[in-house]
Amino acid sequence: MAAKDSKVKVVLLLQAQKLLHRTPVVQLVKVEKKGTTVEMDELQLTTATINHYLKHVDITARGLLTRLSPKEIEYEKLRIELQLERAGFKGKQATEYRDRAFARYFQTNFGLLKNFANELHWYHRITTPGSNRVSTAPCIYHPISAQIEYEAMATEDGFGMQVWVKNREGKWPITEFRRFYFLLVRGNDYWHLNQQAFEALDWLDDQTMSALGDDIEAFMERITAPLKKMGQTVKLDALIKKEYMEVLPEKRVLLSELNNSFLMLTPQFLYDGYVVDGAYTNEVEKQIDGKPVLIKRNEIIEKNFNQFLKALHPNFARQNNGYFYLTFADAQKKQWFINTYHQLLGLDVEITGMDMLRHFRYSPHKVETKVKVLEQADNHIVLDFQVSYGKEKVPLVELQKMLLGGQKVVMLKDGSMGVLGEEWLQQYSSIVKHGKVKAGHLLVPKWLAISFEDGIDETGMRRSLDAKWLAKWKQWVKGETAMYALPPQVKVAELRSYQQKGYDWMNLLAEAGGSACLADDMGLGKTLQTICFVSNRLHKSTDGKHLVVCPASLIYTWQQEFEKFAPSIKTVAYHGPARDAAVLINNDFSIIITSYGTLRQDIEILSETFFDVAVIDESHHIKNPSTKITRAVSELKAITRIALSGTPVMNGTQDLYAQLNFLLPGLLGSREFFRKEYAIPIEQQRDEEKAKALQRLIAPFVLRRTKEQVAPDLPPKTEMVLWCEMGQDQKAAYESIKDSIRSSVLLDIEQNGLNKGKMGILAGLTKLRQACNSCELVKDEDLFTYDSIKTEMLLDELQNIIPAHKALVFSQFTSMLDLLERDLQKAGITYQRLDGSTAVKDRQELVNQFQDEQTDVKVFLLSLKAGNAGLTLTAADYVFLFDPWWNAAVENQAIDRTHRIGQDRQVFAYRMICKGTVEEKIMRMQQQKKKLAEELVSTDEGFMQSLTLEDVKYLLQ
Repeated sequence: MAAKDSKVKVVLLLQAQKLLHRTPVVQLVKVEKKGTTVEMDELQLTTATINHYLKHVDITARGLLTRLSPKEIEYEKLRIELQLERAGFKGKQATEYRDRAFARYFQTNFGLLKNFANELHWYHRITTPGSNRVSTAPCIYHPISAQIEYEAMATEDGFGMQVWVKNREGKWPITEFRRFYFLLVRGNDYWHLNQQAFEALDWLDDQTMSALGDDIEAFMERITAPLKKMGQTVKLDALIKKEYMEVLPEKRVLLSELNNSFLMLTPQFLYDGYVVDGAYTNEVEKQIDGKPVLIKRNEIIEKNFNQFLKALHPNFARQNNGYFYLTFADAQKKQWFINTYHQLLGLDVEITGMDMLRHFRYSPHKVETKVKVLEQADNHIVLDFQVSYGKEKVPLVELQKMLLGGQKVVMLKDGSMGVLGEEWLQQYSSIVKHGKVKAGHLLVPKWLAISFEDGIDETGMRRSLDAKWLAKWKQWVKGETAMYALPPQVKVAELRSYQQKGYDWMNLLAEAGGSACLADDMGLGKTLQTICFVSNRLHKSTDGKHLVVCPASLIYTWQQEFEKFAPSIKTVAYHGPARDAAVLINNDFSIIITSYGTLRQDIEILSETFFDVAVIDESHHIKNPSTKITRAVSELKAITRIALSGTPVMNGTQDLYAQLNFLLPGLLGSREFFRKEYAIPIEQQRDEEKAKALQRLIAPFVLRRTKEQVAPDLPPKTEMVLWCEMGQDQKAAYESIKDSIRSSVLLDIEQNGLNKGKMGILAGLTKLRQACNSCELVKDEDLFTYDSIKTEMLLDELQNIIPAHKALVFSQFTSMLDLLERDLQKAGITYQRLDGSTAVKDRQELVNQFQDEQTDVKVFLLSLKAGNAGLTLTAADYVFLFDPWWNAAVENQAIDRTHRIGQDRQVFAYRMICKGTVEEKIMRMQQQKKKLAEELVSTDEGFMQSLTLEDVKYLLQ
């Protein structure tokens, strides 16, 4: 019996370090305080001791503690080992699987137990960092999970990631904590991490960020993007704030009038086109593409230029306000202004603001222009271009500088200013600005001649084009008659009229040595038109090599389309870790198909091959001129270049530059010129004239037809496969499940026969289909990934078509609809949902809401069975079958929810299929077993009855 002055209590002893050894981490301890001493008696954690000593604790908590007992842990060990044996995992793979499985087991039970933390008394036993001393003391197990926040940082060696721990008490760097898998310890306080948080931390521990160097694109793609995909919060503010621009500035002088009596000269500096003026500071912040960028100012250049301007006139010596001014009379005296104007131009100093002056003297003469085509040289037309006011000719170099500076007046020798009217600017300014001055002549890209319309070419450039070609071009512009026959390799009776027009257009531009961007809406046949064009080139030159660059997910789509429309043309996919560069010179293959990622890695090899035609699909992937992939694409050597994209402009006008510069180098001038001449006026100033000018310039080379424009020529329904290429983790999870199913299913068939094993086969195939959709759907497997390539691609497609179109998304799994709801919410896409649990009385109301033209709901999530019953959803014109299956009849009914009477738009239906999985194999079996496909097996049971043992082995191989 305890002494009267003793106090006894039973506590839970937490030993977090044992998590690493898969041994019991919690036990009961009887703590008895006798005076100034404390005695501890450790008790075994069993159901009996838990119920005896913790009877006051909630029964659920007692059950969770039982799950942490030595007996239950031994059971869990046996279960995990059995899974390892079935999966065939060995060595390092088995160790990693075992560690993760135990971590998940403990994490799940501790995560539930923390909800009862306040009912329990906790002690912990832990070693002191830096020593072997072990201490036992009271601790606190907090009932609220800690939150992890990531902050990207710029470092001297590249980029890094600061990890923060947030809880009710504050925010600390994770380095102040000790971490044992999902437990964070700070002093005597413990916080729990949820599954995603601790797996994300484990993943980050395995990354070698130093290998990425200062490649911010790679850092964003390989570090921040995966963390966000794992549901983690990643802050990029510090990274963005430390983004600097350090370039040599261009010097500029802004002219203005002060009090209608003084001419004022303000020095300005252009850092990559961004204006900086005023008192000197080391840095100045500018918003570039919506992001703050710190521009490092060049003190030496700015100071020297200010001193240079101050020395231009004696009056300037006493002026220290950051600008300089003279009376109009002093500015004209001794031709000071005209001499200074020409002196500044000679030093490549841009002069701006002249067209805003209202009281300075203007020339009485009107501008006169003479243009003569001298010759064609390569891709340029050489012009003799003369501009004069009265007897005075304006030097071509000065005229171009003035126009590039945005001026509408030129300075003449008598000190007056010659005015260039709006009519002159419309006729000639783009030619001068896009050209190069050489030996007193103007070299202009010959593509500009094609941009001119008949009757408005004041330069005569259009007449320099080949007369026969120009006649054909006029025929194409005005007519609908087919101009080029389809090559014999193409197994298509005829193209639809708009497709024939696109095919003719590509051939025409290629004849003139040009290239083309086909920007039709998704589903209008860009691939088919391109295959016809490439086939025609092969028909004319059988030894030609052609390249197709596309996202990795479309490689097999391109191969399939060539097999479908031009089966005699041999293609090869140059992609994957086992790729062999020998195929590039193998004459058996006329078409090389590769991904953007592979091109970036192997550009040194690919740039050595001279291609007849180089096609870049989804060309908006090169919209940023500064990325490595854009630079790699630009290094390709090809006679003709074709860009394909339904969305050539995704974020802004500048998206066009890299794509058009790949197709027709020089057409849009330098990147800086394009930004100043078009992008800034169109996007920031809403300049409609600039927008029209750009449209006229690129119109011959960018062909875009919307679905609405060509709907009369389309068939009632277009069905396509949207191939999905799993990432490494999702593929590994799929293969793990497949291996487990194959061993158990084939053993079951061997022991019990095929018929008795068919339900097991169906269950196994269903699990594989779930893994294709998302690993989150597979609940009874220890999969440590939440990847879903289908979800990623679906969101990309939806964001491309919204808000102009509406879409139906069908899945056979309501649990998949749950996940899609979550991801649509994160993406900010409005949606509705209908499944078997939706009350019948509510279904029509949901349909009515979706059909309403005024609604902002663009996506309707439907379960395949519930969505097939009597619904008319003609407001949608896109259908995505998220998880296609054998049941073609049910799928067709789903598509027909929108493709039915009342639908006045073309319907596009996409079956989303993961490459190299059971989904693709089922599709192949459908093609092979035509009779069965024609009979439209309408139930899973019917599908199972048709399976042979060879079929089962094929599906699971």
